[in-house]
Amino acid sequence: MAIEIAEVVEVDKQYQPSRNRWGFPLKLGAVKIRTGQGVGGPLIEQFAFPIGNFMQTPLKGEHIAVIKGPSSMTSPTGWFPSYYYLGPIATSGNKHLNPMPGSLDFGKTGGSSFGGMLMNAGPAIYAKKTYKPGVHFEQKKDVMNMQPYEGDVMIEGRRGNSIRMGCALGMADNPMNYSVKSPFFKGKKSGSPIIILANGHPTGLSAEMASLKKFGITFKTSDYGIEDPKKTDTILIMTKDHKIDMDLAKSNNKIGTGVAKLSTYLKPQIIGSSERIILNAKKDEIILIAKKDVKVVTKKWNTDMEEFFQQVLDFMEEVIKQNTELEKLHKELGAVAQSNATSIHPTGVGPSGPPTNAGSFIKSKTKATTGASKTKSIRKQLEKIKDKVKDMKE
Repeated sequence: MAIEIAEVVEVDKQYQPSRNRWGFPLKLGAVKIRTGQGVGGPLIEQFAFPIGNFMQTPLKGEHIAVIKGPSSMTSPTGWFPSYYYLGPIATSGNKHLNPMPGSLDFGKTGGSSFGGMLMNAGPAIYAKKTYKPGVHFEQKKDVMNMQPYEGDVMIEGRRGNSIRMGCALGMADNPMNYSVKSPFFKGKKSGSPIIILANGHPTGLSAEMASLKKFGITFKTSDYGIEDPKKTDTILIMTKDHKIDMDLAKSNNKIGTGVAKLSTYLKPQIIGSSERIILNAKKDEIILIAKKDVKVVTKKWNTDMEEFFQQVLDFMEEVIKQNTELEKLHKELGAVAQSNATSIHPTGVGPSGPPTNAGSFIKSKTKATTGASKTKSIRKQLEKIKDKVKDMKE
């Protein structure tokens, strides 16, 4: 089963169910391709389909690798062949777009409407303004390819998004090793694995790429770059023993008492960064579990949850203790007020009557009784909250 190269000449039927000119249904992802037989040979146009679950959507003018395989149409003598595509060929070395429209339009003289070849070391941009790769997709000049490092397995999208499965290399600090001098991460050991999922890479020339001009190496903005946690729009990093160089949302980079900085923590960790993060549990809970502690950091606050809840519990127990004493005091004041309201003292002419200000003492007793009742009610509520806080502690 030979692999052939074909030019994509039509993508209109790729995105919704449709039919070919004979009325047969086309699968989603179908593109019309053109194959040629060289100078003066026949041009063949037909549809090709995605070969499997992994699909790279081709754009008009790109060239794709295709193979022949069985179709869903059969006859008593066997199946009818169909073309299946593997993905675009990086003819110009660009992960964003690789157009060579009309390259198979050979005339009898051997001329092609493509009218030239793209020959350069870095990714190239197709310059003809009349070219349109699709209905909505536009060619951009500032989407950089990701710099590969030794042993990397990478998946790159067309718009500055990527997955890198790589490792620490222990590279010498030599800008001639790679187009971009070094990654943002450094592993404790050479070979330590790392996975980086990134979306929205910085565009334009990096300072490191620009610095290579003194070595006689120049780049365009469509050349090579790397993920940058300080500039990439959204990034998720899974490490083993790597130092990570990135800025946190808090200006002083403090993330809690006794917490190791990203640049010094040398154990496996997951680091995510974006302008906004939402975790939505559609049916059940969001669960955060930490053997040691959970830190909550805002612009003005650093919260160590372990310490915070312990202090809340201690404070509530002290308030309940003082509340109990306050209730006793209310009751004692009430008893004193009652005694004074009804007190009788001996005199030279016999026992005295009730004091003239007995009404004031009665009011004081009433206030003391009410205060004791409210104090007890508040204590009962505090005790319920305290029990709930204690239940959270293991």
